[in-house]
Amino acid sequence: MKRSTLLFLFAFLLTAGVVGGFYFYLAQRSQEAAAGTEETATPTPEKTTTPKDEQPGTTVTTPAETPTQTTPATPDTTETPTTTPEPTTTPDSTDTPATDTTTPEQPAEDKPMELPTDRLPEGVKPNNAAHEAVLIVNEMLKDDKAGDVLQQLVDGKKVSPEAAEVIAKWRAENTPGSVQEIGDTRNYGDNTKTYRYRISSADGKNDLLVDVRTDKQGNNPYIISATIVPSDKTDVSANSDAMVIAEGFIEAVRLGNMAKARGMVDGSKVSDATVAGLCMIFEEGSFGLCHETPIRNTVINDLTAMYLVYVVPAHKPDAGRTQANHIAMSLSHGDAGWRVSAIGTDNLLRAYEEHAMLEGGRFFPIVKNPKGGDSLALFFAFDEAGLTPRSERQLQIVAEILKESKGKLDISGHTDDVGGEEYNLKLSERRAEAVREVLIRYGVAPEQITTKGLGKNEPRFYLEEGDDELEQDRKRGENRRAEIYLDFES
Repeated sequence: MKRSTLLFLFAFLLTAGVVGGFYFYLAQRSQEAAAGTEETATPTPEKTTTPKDEQPGTTVTTPAETPTQTTPATPDTTETPTTTPEPTTTPDSTDTPATDTTTPEQPAEDKPMELPTDRLPEGVKPNNAAHEAVLIVNEMLKDDKAGDVLQQLVDGKKVSPEAAEVIAKWRAENTPGSVQEIGDTRNYGDNTKTYRYRISSADGKNDLLVDVRTDKQGNNPYIISATIVPSDKTDVSANSDAMVIAEGFIEAVRLGNMAKARGMVDGSKVSDATVAGLCMIFEEGSFGLCHETPIRNTVINDLTAMYLVYVVPAHKPDAGRTQANHIAMSLSHGDAGWRVSAIGTDNLLRAYEEHAMLEGGRFFPIVKNPKGGDSLALFFAFDEAGLTPRSERQLQIVAEILKESKGKLDISGHTDDVGGEEYNLKLSERRAEAVREVLIRYGVAPEQITTKGLGKNEPRFYLEEGDDELEQDRKRGENRRAEIYLDFES
């Protein structure tokens, strides 16, 4: 009995020593890991930094791998309960290695993105697979699910770090809404093209502008920049880039907001009458922006930017650029930032005249003034002094800016050559006075307006021998008018 007791004590002490030694080893390894002695361990996939690696316990070397290399191989150690402490010291250590080694820690460029092969633009021939991918991404951003596409690009490291930070900030405060293609810019230096998209906020807060570079070599990143901007396109800042100003100006004239439009032009180069005329064209709803890349850049450098803005008739909102008219715009960069310095309307004027005929008028409201510069012209029917609905809308645009300034208007009335001198003089005075009354009704102070009647003495067009009846009617129609000389800065 005494001998059995001694054997039991000996076995107990031996077992306690093995278990104690094992726990001492674990404690020592944990202290080494905490002290930053990672250089002594053999590198394994578990050492990569992933979201799962940052969970408690996953950066510690698991006991299942090391005891077989350091613990003496004795029959007793393999049957002792030394494997049971593992779940209590590192709960996930025996399950994580297989998961951690398959986490997406390969280089971001090697991560394939699932792209729909049927989204390649028609007629475009990519240079290579990478170029094809970025073209497809460009098309995907046009979808209403642009928010999902953005996240996929961010997760796939297809976005510059700076743009990814802006996108994350915007998405934290906004819900992605509709997508509008704004325009493109070609960089002739490296033969790349950058497309700009505006992703609206469904919450009505701020929009997101993203610039996608289509590099023919397919180099990353696809999205090179992102900017948070006000949802109101006319709310531009002094440091806005040229395309933001171009977009904001077109939106201002489209809404008939002459005050905002004037704030984006170089007043020494673009007349108030030109801005007012554009506001009048768009205010009538005759035109809208083309859905397909409405603003195309033709020249860009540090001081000059030139754009073609494509507009389509209101009754053909889905028309492409081949069916569109365009406005040519030049912008210059100075102390006040980018400003519109020249505007050309190409065939837009003829298209406007064709539309205006539906309301009984046919003439563009901008005419040359004898004093120099431009005037606005409002046209009248034969032997009438009443203004058409179009003329009243045009005057409302003028009134909005005039009542906010100290400027003055000179209004002159005119007639055609039919009728006597005295009768036409009085008719021209009534026409000028009709314009004055409407402006006062819209809030312009009476002292800001002067009027005079000139009868048939200053026609815009003289009848010539050989003019047929149609040409005579056209010339007489343009002579029956009231001209407004704009001087907003007086």
